[in-house]
Amino acid sequence: MKQKTLRVFEVDDFEKLKKIISSKLPLIKNHYFMLKEKNEEIESLLKKNNLNYFIVNGHSFTSNKEISPQIKVIEKEKIIVDKSKSKIFDKIIRSGEEIVSSDNLIFLKRINAGARIESSGNIEIFDENEGVVICNGEYLIIKKNRGTIIFNGENLGEVDKLTFFSKDKVKVLE
Repeated sequence: MKQKTLRVFEVDDFEKLKKIISSKLPLIKNHYFMLKEKNEEIESLLKKNNLNYFIVNGHSFTSNKEISPQIKVIEKEKIIVDKSKSKIFDKIIRSGEEIVSSDNLIFLKRINAGARIESSGNIEIFDENEGVVICNGEYLIIKKNRGTIIFNGENLGEVDKLTFFSKDKVKVLE
């Protein structure tokens, strides 16, 4: 199984689409266009320019590439963090320190080798981690990892860029 990220433009205005295609075709050629309903005029323009599109309620799909025709449209996720249950650490977490909590934890400075952090809440680390971090929350954000991070039972390995991990997605933020 492979995971793919699709870039999708929602289309409902023919004139706007014409302008975008005429001015930005090289930039949008690898994106997909989503139509909420069948529209012959828009479909014709997309086909003429060899652009990929699909229709949500009409169950159609047209693509130059091989991809599953079963596409789910997912609402934007909202992650709500209860700020009253968040702890911010604006200090280096030294070797031998152990933090066990059910709160959301935010680390602004590095976590040294030999330190251990565990939380059933979310964890955000905005500097380097060389310690052991165990997170069982909804998400984890890490800037750089040379230590061990276990997120919901999985070892994440090394991380070199600010990255967001949730139960069903990974996104590099920088």
